[in-house]
Amino acid sequence: MGLISWVLGGGAKQAAAAVGQVAGVFKPNAEASETRGHAYDRAALAQYTAEFAHPRRGWFDGLVDGLNRLVRPAITFGLLGILPAVVIWPEGAAIAFAALALLPAGYWALVTVIIGFYFGGRMQLKAQDFQKSVQSAANRAPEVIANIERLRSALSPDEAADDSPELALELAQGLPQAENAAVRDWAQEKG
Repeated sequence: MGLISWVLGGGAKQAAAAVGQVAGVFKPNAEASETRGHAYDRAALAQYTAEFAHPRRGWFDGLVDGLNRLVRPAITFGLLGILPAVVIWPEGAAIAFAALALLPAGYWALVTVIIGFYFGGRMQLKAQDFQKSVQSAANRAPEVIANIERLRSALSPDEAADDSPELALELAQGLPQAENAAVRDWAQEKG
């Protein structure tokens, strides 16, 4: 009779609540998690609403807001703009990279911290590798420029198309073979 009175008296509900509390230690309540997430989203939206609820105070406020939004795109387009500049003007790019290689390591650390701050990346860890690659590119620039000049002078419009592979092979053999397995295999196949 005690068991029936315990079940009818609410004991089963108490036991279920105790099991739910113990289970809540190992796995959070999904409904409570959704409620907390909803409250967090509402608070964030309320913060954004309060920030933009007031009208602009003047042209200076709008200018500063615009400048704050331009930093990441300016850095991104500036870095991506280097690629076509190197292709169009390799001699000038070689001079610019050689000049950049002369800057002290502290300057590169500062630039890396600033860019890392704006992008939230791990660029500080890659700073030394980047500096070494810039120095390596600057060291190879005279050879690359000489090869480009040889190609420009050797290939004229009236030359036959089958003469160019030998010149390209000769130029490719002058490059370090260990760096590019495809060029090494091609040179062995042709030679």
